[in-house]
Amino acid sequence: MFKLIQIMMTVNIKPNPLQILKSAKSILLIDWPHPEVPRALLNAGFAVFGYSPNGYSMAQLVTELPPGFDEKNSFPSRNKEEKGYLIFQKLDHMPDAVDIVNVYRPDEELPGIITNRVLPAGAKVLWLHPPVTSVRGKEIASEKGIVFIEGVDIAEMALEI
Repeated sequence: MFKLIQIMMTVNIKPNPLQILKSAKSILLIDWPHPEVPRALLNAGFAVFGYSPNGYSMAQLVTELPPGFDEKNSFPSRNKEEKGYLIFQKLDHMPDAVDIVNVYRPDEELPGIITNRVLPAGAKVLWLHPPVTSVRGKEIASEKGIVFIEGVDIAEMALEI
C-alpha cells in the first residue's frame, strides 16, 4: 500500500478510492453510521478495528456470542443476508498496523483525530465517511503526507472488491 500512496503523492495524482481500498489490509473506524460499515469491511477480508472513548477494539463476525461477552459490544444480524453477530473485542493497546483510518465524526474533531489516532497508527489514508467533509482535515492530511478521501462510502466500495 505504501508504494501506491508514495507514487500518488509524488506525481500529484488524485487518489482512486477503490484502488486504495484494494491495496489496504487494515482499517481503523472512528465511529460509523451503522453496523453495515464494519460488516462490509470484514466480509471483504479486512482487519477492522474500532476506536471509542473506551479505547481500541477489534471487530469480528461470529456465529454465537462468546460466553460472558458484553452484549453492548455486539450487533446481531438485522436481515437474512447478514450472518451471526458483529462483535468488538476490547484491545489493551492501539492496533499494530493500520492502513486506513475511516472517520464519521464532526469536522471540528478532525485535527485531534489526525494527531492522536491517524499519525500514531502510521496510517497513510484518512477517509471521511459521508456526509462528513472537511477543508481543514484535507489541509492537515496534505501537510502530513496523508492521502485524504471524502464523499465516498467505504462500505459501498468494499462491496465492489
